[in-house]
Amino acid sequence: MKKLITVLLIAVLAVVTTVALVACKDEETNTKFVIKDATDLLQEDFGIALKKGAPAELVNTVNAVIDEWLANDNLTKYTDYYTALDDYEKNGGTAPAAGDLKLAWNLNGTSGKLVMYTESGFAPYEFVGADGKITGVDVAIMSEVAERMGRTLEIKDVAFDFITQYVSESDGYSVGAAGLTINDERKLSVDFSNVYASSTLVIISAEGVEYDSVADLAGKKVGVQQGTSGDLIISDASAEAGYTYEDGDGNSVTVKAAGASVQKYSTYALAYQELTSGRIDAILMDKLPAQSLLKTQQG
Repeated sequence: MKKLITVLLIAVLAVVTTVALVACKDEETNTKFVIKDATDLLQEDFGIALKKGAPAELVNTVNAVIDEWLANDNLTKYTDYYTALDDYEKNGGTAPAAGDLKLAWNLNGTSGKLVMYTESGFAPYEFVGADGKITGVDVAIMSEVAERMGRTLEIKDVAFDFITQYVSESDGYSVGAAGLTINDERKLSVDFSNVYASSTLVIISAEGVEYDSVADLAGKKVGVQQGTSGDLIISDASAEAGYTYEDGDGNSVTVKAAGASVQKYSTYALAYQELTSGRIDAILMDKLPAQSLLKTQQG
């Protein structure tokens, strides 16, 4: 009789355990995450980081490519193309058409190397393509620059928060091209090219638990990629003084998120894993990469 009871108890426990595991799995699978613009922040501008005192040839060529591609709308076309390509390679569907966009460059010049420091988890600006190579908007810009200068482009995938350091310590023929926001802190160590893109910071959170502003993140666990503008902003906002910036009318604006706990990760993919596991409440990051991240993870 005792053996029978023991067997029945084991069977019941096995069923309960199985049900619990399935429920947990279903809950994780069915959770949807949404993107909301951080309404208390301004748009931020992206530039290519250059060593202070970089060769005029490099500075002028980078700015010439940016200015030309802005004027002929190529930067918008490249952004749309690489956004669609990233989506296609990760989620399937219809392959995007390049149209008249240039996608092949001579990157084996004889005038020396041009090194591009980047971090490949920031689509559509840089991501690892189906062929295993880093591609994206920033790669297209620097490929065109390298070809015009007759240099060999060497792409180095590094931790994001070390990019400006590597550029500042380089021989001058190195750049940081990684969707880098132009800000005063970074200007202390590097110079920047002309602006080639603008971005809105957004907040990713679970559907039904949504945050419309950085101020809404007070007391929350917020994931960021270390060294990004999202990291700088929420770190300041969580401190007593808050994060202060100047608006379009020249007025000083201070944003506070008292008690926010900033969780820093080497990549946004790691931050997203923590979000889906419930260990953080939200992620603060740029809009296009956020959209790419959700498409990749949720389909």
